Amino acid sequence: MKIKVKAEDFVVREESSLLLSSRPLSHAVYRLTKRHWDTFDLIDLLARRLGIPKKDISTAGIKDRHAETEQLLSIKNRRGLRAAVDALPREEKFQLGFLGYHGAALSARDIRGNHFTVTIRDIDPQELERCLANAQIVARWGVPNYYDEQRFGGARHGKGFMGREIFRGSREKALRLYFEPSRLDDRRTRSLKFRVLENWGRWDRCLEGAFGEHRRILEYLRGHRRAFHKALSLIDRRYLLFVLNAYQSFLFNEILSGYLSALGRGHAVSLEEVPYSRGCFLFYRELPEALFEELRHRDLPVPGWDSRIEDPRIAEITRRVLDGEGIELRDLKVRQISRLYVNGVERRVILLPEGFTVEGVGEDELYRKKNKLTLSFFLPRGGYATLIVKRLDARQPFDPADELFD
Repeated sequence: MKIKVKAEDFVVREESSLLLSSRPLSHAVYRLTKRHWDTFDLIDLLARRLGIPKKDISTAGIKDRHAETEQLLSIKNRRGLRAAVDALPREEKFQLGFLGYHGAALSARDIRGNHFTVTIRDIDPQELERCLANAQIVARWGVPNYYDEQRFGGARHGKGFMGREIFRGSREKALRLYFEPSRLDDRRTRSLKFRVLENWGRWDRCLEGAFGEHRRILEYLRGHRRAFHKALSLIDRRYLLFVLNAYQSFLFNEILSGYLSALGRGHAVSLEEVPYSRGCFLFYRELPEALFEELRHRDLPVPGWDSRIEDPRIAEITRRVLDGEGIELRDLKVRQISRLYVNGVERRVILLPEGFTVEGVGEDELYRKKNKLTLSFFLPRGGYATLIVKRLDARQPFDPADELFD
């Protein structure tokens, strides 16, 4: 099975609750359509071309690079802004269309969710029946509400979570992870990161060919050789929040898997295991009706220093996850980096897609003797469409008697 073979195989349309004005206010709001663009990279490009700080540009969410996406983007209003945006070179891979004005920068609270149209390709004929059967399960019972792998983009090099090291106060290790190359980096960025790691501490050598934010950090280190906490503070604050939240999200995934494992033992719920880059997802096949009604309204902690967990069963699962990471709740607080705050929140156990349909089942024109199918559905804010696809491919049974924690 394959997704995102072509950008148009994965289409995302953001649904917003934002009320706009035609009267000039503090922020201009645009419709951004893009493909093959990372959100952070695109914001960096727009800031440079418009000659404004990156912090003046906001989105309500981060959309996938390998997709055709449509979302809102706000820019802090100033004299000549609209003319400057209109004068941007026409790009085949992104476009901005003016919509109106708003009195504040965009935030996640401004969207209700996203509509998805996803084409799955390269399906073996014998796999198609299983996918269609699993699609019925998704439509009826939803899926566990994990964070999927794109949430962990800052750890895509496989060397660990930068956010974990910031929480633990390991500033130098966190900065090394920032410079850790990934196969998804462009050639120029990957080359620079290799050079930095090979010459770590010899900052003059690292500066050769450095650019953008990387250059600013390395120039600071050249004059302040061990001031890693200050060097970290020079990184785009949104990216720092992203990597911190990513580690919290990983902890949530572990808590959710532990919780489902306990339910499997206590309620004889059949579970299936699907590996992913940071561990394994556990998916249920179906649930007793009463348990389903309970779980669809139950939240679990995305842990932070201020989390208060009243349910003793969930508190114990959380403690065991944190013990495995060598941290405590009180450690999940950022120190020594000013104006960088993260808190604990809660997240629903079950993700229920709305309007879930399977369409376009048939031969795949790109893969000989293979099938394809297209899914259409809406997910509330924070839901991952790729998780739905993983659920359709679930096949490996998990024994709930197995202990998740060593």
